[in-house]
Amino acid sequence: MSAETSARFDRDFLPPGVAPPAKGDPDRLGAYRIVGRISRDAAGTVLLGVDGDGASAAVRLIPEALADAPDVRSRMAAEVGRLVRVRALCTAAYRGADVRAAAPWLATAYVPGRTLAAHVGEHGPLTGGTLTALAAGLAESLAAGHAAGATHLALDPAAVILAPGGPKVVDFGIARVTGKPVSAPRWAAPEQGSAEGAAATGITGYADVHAWGALVRFAATGWEPSGDTATAPELGAVPAHLAPLVRRALAAEPGERPTALELLRELTAGEGEDPAEALPALLSAEWTGITAPEPRRVRRVRRPAVLAATAAVLAVALLGGWALVRPGADDDPADTAAAGDSVQEDVAEEPSGPTVAEDPEDIDAVVTEAIDLALGASSFTAYEQFASNSPGDLMPTRYLYSEDPRPAMSRTMYLGPHGQGVLALGPELNEFVYFTDRPTETYTGTVKEYFLDPGPGSDRLREPRKEWEEMLLTMEVVLAEDARVSYEGQGTFDDEYIPRELMGEEDPLERGGHHYTGTLAHVFPVHLFSEPVEAEFELWISAEGHPVRLSLEAVPGDITDGGEALRVAHRMDYFQFDQPVDVGIPDESEIHPERP
Repeated sequence: MSAETSARFDRDFLPPGVAPPAKGDPDRLGAYRIVGRISRDAAGTVLLGVDGDGASAAVRLIPEALADAPDVRSRMAAEVGRLVRVRALCTAAYRGADVRAAAPWLATAYVPGRTLAAHVGEHGPLTGGTLTALAAGLAESLAAGHAAGATHLALDPAAVILAPGGPKVVDFGIARVTGKPVSAPRWAAPEQGSAEGAAATGITGYADVHAWGALVRFAATGWEPSGDTATAPELGAVPAHLAPLVRRALAAEPGERPTALELLRELTAGEGEDPAEALPALLSAEWTGITAPEPRRVRRVRRPAVLAATAAVLAVALLGGWALVRPGADDDPADTAAAGDSVQEDVAEEPSGPTVAEDPEDIDAVVTEAIDLALGASSFTAYEQFASNSPGDLMPTRYLYSEDPRPAMSRTMYLGPHGQGVLALGPELNEFVYFTDRPTETYTGTVKEYFLDPGPGSDRLREPRKEWEEMLLTMEVVLAEDARVSYEGQGTFDDEYIPRELMGEEDPLERGGHHYTGTLAHVFPVHLFSEPVEAEFELWISAEGHPVRLSLEAVPGDITDGGEALRVAHRMDYFQFDQPVDVGIPDESEIHPERP
């Protein structure tokens, strides 16, 4: 645990955003007892561990299959050797590792606080001395890492934690170890775009400096990079004293960028001669107003009275049954002992089904496992729709994903019968082909036109996998401390508005599963409300543990042009997990270089 928090976490008392461990997560890794799950990405899972002294660590667990890929373990051993030497105020400190384990792991100090992405999303851009302190802290972290021979190569707003004592960079070296992207491609430097994976040789610390420039601009403006290289990048509201450094950092050519140490010296020039000594003074003076959310008690759902009564009757029946078969004077002691042993063995047996089947009222574990199962699926389809009683174009979106015959994912937005979207191909889903529907000559249908360049001004940011994952993670709103959740048992619902081709063999009249309802605070992004509004929700989880539907509805208080109270809805539906899905990959001859 960092010195910035004295909370002692356990499975019933966790920081916001940390879920209980999912089924299959280890109970212990080295000295750390695993009490929570922080995140999951292409490079594995980050777990919250607590050692015997109560100190907390973020433990990165790399899957065995990934660890056994060529050179991964040797790269990890080399990276650990570098991280041991890093001494930086603004880097999450190294705590330990086991590179020889079947699933190797790497532990760093757990840092309490919001990510830069979350903070900007909730509170807006940073300003004044806080922004300068962030820029200096990131530069110090990178300079110390580069001095030890380490590079980050995946620096984005999710890899920066705003702790009460200063910014902290996490996940140093993970991208280079695993060769997996743990940040969106648009945050990568231009030279990383042509490399074969994050572990490719020839990528230096100048790539991190480019990410520093993009991060400081994001912190000051809320702008995310477009993924395109610009000779004169727009800086917007970046302050005058930071703008020259940000502009140099965003240079297309690595050699034209400053080093991280040069950035640090520029940013701490007025604080003393030694940047390492100047940074604490800068943070002490300027890093104000940053707090970490308080840990919360992990909740269980409230049961309706009818279910509670049923449970009570069942408990009486079970107790009565036990009374009927309790050992008597005529029982053989050996038989009684054998029965007792059998009971103990049954109690100790690991549950074989999903959490929702074993304990559907453990909402934290149910939602965590549902997200985890969806993220690990080899195929799926999904449908997202915003609805409102106010006129306007609210285009539904379809997602299709499959790893057979090769990884591919499409995201299609529809306006009426016509769709347009992007197809992501390749092992990392980072090769993009755009498409749009064109009416046939007889106007009796449509055909797809595929092209590589969508043209100037077109949106290049909609990476299908990232957009789908953001939609999937919307389910985490159910776990918010102020959410009120009830478990309604099992049931079905009728799907009238879902395109049938997304459902596969599923009967639209028999969709359903375990049903949860309640209220929570939610931001409906399509209407650009700056503040959350109280929404009613329905969540359905299948018997296999997969997400089925999340529906959110609210009356935010606005009035439509027709004088009615505005009603908005956000619905997300999921289908065909690990079932055959045809994404529709075009032949190369069908792909035009530019939009026809």
